[in-house]
Parts: sequence; C-alpha cells; structure tokens
Amino acid sequence: MIAALWPWMKRWRSIAVGPVSFVYSFRRRVRITRGRVISGTRGPSQHLLHRVAESSTLDSPGLALIVGTGPGFGYALARRLAKEGFRLVLVCRDAARLSGLIDELASCSPSVAAIGCDATSESQVDALFRRIELEYGAPALVVYSLQDFGPGKALDISTSAFESCWRHNCLGAFLVGRTAGRMMRPRKEGSIVFVGSTSSLVGRAGHLNLAVGKFGQRALAQVLSQELWSEGIHVAHIMVDADIFEGEKHPHPQADPDHIAYSVLAVHRQPKTAWTSEMDLRPANERFWQHC
Repeated sequence: MIAALWPWMKRWRSIAVGPVSFVYSFRRRVRITRGRVISGTRGPSQHLLHRVAESSTLDSPGLALIVGTGPGFGYALARRLAKEGFRLVLVCRDAARLSGLIDELASCSPSVAAIGCDATSESQVDALFRRIELEYGAPALVVYSLQDFGPGKALDISTSAFESCWRHNCLGAFLVGRTAGRMMRPRKEGSIVFVGSTSSLVGRAGHLNLAVGKFGQRALAQVLSQELWSEGIHVAHIMVDADIFEGEKHPHPQADPDHIAYSVLAVHRQPKTAWTSEMDLRPANERFWQHC
C-alpha cells in the first residue's frame, strides 16, 4: 500500500495561509552522518570505528568511490568491486545504515569504509574528497549513482520540487565529477562514471523533475569526456533503460543490478584506444526507452 502511495506522497504541495505559503512534501527522514567512518579489513576484526591503514598491493586495482550507495545497484556494485579486490569508500547521507554491508564486504575487500555526505553540498563534497585523499589516496574509479524524483505535471510543479531534483540529479554530479577530475589529473588516470536513466535522453509527461536533471548530467558527462580524456581520465555516462530489481519482482522486465555493475566495471577496464563515452543498458525482453 505504502509503495503504491509513495510516488504520490512525494509530490510537492503548498498551502496558502494569508500572505504566507507553506511548501511541503512527504519524504523519508535521512540523518546525515558526516565524518563517521565504518571500516573493515581482511582478518579477524571486521568491524572497526577507525580508518584501516593498509597499503595497497602492486596488483590491486586501486580505490573505488561510489556516491549514492543504496540497495539494488549500489550494493551490487560494491559487492562486485570488493570481489575484484578494490579498496572501497561508500558514500550516502547516512553512513550508519551501511554497517551491515561493510561487515559483509570486509572479508573480500582489502579495505572498505562508509562516509556520510550530502553530495549536493559543495563544502561537504570538498571535505569528502580531501578526507579520501588524505586517508586513502586518489580514487581509480568514481561512480555517481544518486537519483531523486518527485512526479508531477510541469504546470503543477513547485520551484522547491524542481530545485530539489535538479540538485540531486545534476548539481551533485557536477560537484563530484569536478572534484574527482581535479584529484585524478596529476596522476593522469582514473575513471568517472555517471549513472543515468531513460530520462537522460527522453522527456516524458509527468517526469519533468527527473528529465531536466538527468539531461544536465548527460551534458556534464559529454563535456567532461571531451575535456579530460586527453589527460588520461575516462569519463562515461551509462543510461539504465530499465527498472532495476531491488528484491521485489514486478510483471514488467527488470535489470539485474549485478549485471549493470558488471558493465560499469567493464567500462572502467577498457583500454585507452577504445574508450566508451556513453552506453545504454536494458534487459533483452525490454522495449527501448520505455522506462524513465
């Protein structure tokens, strides 16, 4: 019942009381745990509340940063990268909720940490990357998979709703992409992957809040690709034209999040003479450009 009502509840509304208007929407309360790190490492101790100081080996694929780590794709990507030997930093607003995943990954990743951060805040993103560089070094792979959406017709959408979705889908991508590029530039290597959706390419009625931000994220990826490829930094945009399976099956086709993670890793591992700038993913039994 709640799952069916949730998209409707997330619509922004306003109530006028005399000269004052109250703008509101129903949102899940998320506590930002800035500065808290939960780390794990191979060995008997799998849950620590301090940084694990472990140097990477020569054959290590390096450090991977996932911004917007959540159930479904985010968890699947973290699991796949951990199995491949990446050191991991997982970022979401409330790092404490990733403690179970951290414990799971600690047995196969050289080191894994969760850090709370609001990716739409310039100061928090800057502080996040400074901390990562100081404690873990420059990342080899940065994936931005944050998405926000509140449905509504264009003439009914409030400015607050429009701005909120744009900040998560576009501004955050800019802040993370810019800061990651600056950190990777001196080493002349690294990959930045933006995860988009059907709305990155197609604007549909009722989905303005998603399409505008995702269109902007795609433009950002195209510009960064042209500016950073020659400096050894691989920037790619991956559009997921599908509903992603998150534990609940639906009658329509769904993409396996682990298979999406496989494609992200494949893009990161492409040789420099054959880089991908954009890729679209969907199940074989899915019609093209049907999801948002």
